[in-house]
Amino acid sequence: MKLVSFKVHTETRVGALHGDKILDLASGYGLMLAETHGKAYAARTASAVIPACMKDFLDGGQDSLAAAKNTIDYLRTKPENVRGLDGEKAFLTQQEARLVAPVPSPGAIYCMAVNYYDHGTEGIKDPEARKAEIERWKSLKLDAPVTFLKAPNWVCGPLDPIIKPKNSDRLDYECELAVVIGKRGKYIPAEKAYEHIAGYTVFIDVSFRDQGFPRDVAWDTYQRNTNWTKGKGMDNAAPMGPCILTSDEIPDPYNPPLRLVTRVNGQVRQDNDVNSMIIKIPRQIEYLSNGTTLEPGDIIATGTVAGVARSWPDGYLKVGDIVECQIQPIGALRHAVVQG
Repeated sequence: MKLVSFKVHTETRVGALHGDKILDLASGYGLMLAETHGKAYAARTASAVIPACMKDFLDGGQDSLAAAKNTIDYLRTKPENVRGLDGEKAFLTQQEARLVAPVPSPGAIYCMAVNYYDHGTEGIKDPEARKAEIERWKSLKLDAPVTFLKAPNWVCGPLDPIIKPKNSDRLDYECELAVVIGKRGKYIPAEKAYEHIAGYTVFIDVSFRDQGFPRDVAWDTYQRNTNWTKGKGMDNAAPMGPCILTSDEIPDPYNPPLRLVTRVNGQVRQDNDVNSMIIKIPRQIEYLSNGTTLEPGDIIATGTVAGVARSWPDGYLKVGDIVECQIQPIGALRHAVVQG
């Protein structure tokens, strides 16, 4: 399933993508139940099993996911002009409903820094020296990721812009595979990690390199460190979407390996697969849940591949640029860069 959050007027609801249409899952589920249980029961049950908030939906676990699957199968047998219990459309065009981030307000967004061998070494231009450095990193058997948090209010959806703030001239993109947690857990062993994943989405770790590595700080101690909060966090710094592809459709993101591709104004900037990842997803979940409860709807952005802006002549984003980040079979995000 491709689960989405969408907005009609001022109301946000949970849906699923079906071709170029959005299926209103609660509406469809209510219709299905009404055929055998009556309208009152159907309306009451539909809103409980398929609530309007994606976090609440994911918290419903297998019951909510099974209801959503059954609803999609049911609606496929109906004409596209079918109406819900209150006369609302069950099939909506993307002109009638606006896609927002699949989890519009996650409880937490955990991000992995420098978590791909090719990205961590892309500053080394000599191919042999770079290959040797990658082999050295692999010999270290690294086991603890470098992590930071993004604030939930930096999240934006697939139709929102990337904002270039006035205080940054080094606006950067990082295409990332993001894990969406579906089952609450703490002290999760790596071998149980996939049981806690609801699905995957595309995430862009928008970065502000001149804020993360400030040049006007005189103290050497500070110059050697990264200001993660400012360098990674301003308005719209966490684009996400367009959907959550449920984990039953991606049982193992490494086999076949998912591929991360970024284009800026049509030019391919990033193109590599998840097998270059240093700390793999099961270990990330084990590490993050060690003392911290992961909740349904939490996001783990798993790192980016080589090809960020500094690897390209005049590569930093400018107002008017179009950034597209794609991970198939999940989909693609496409954003215009605007002045903030």
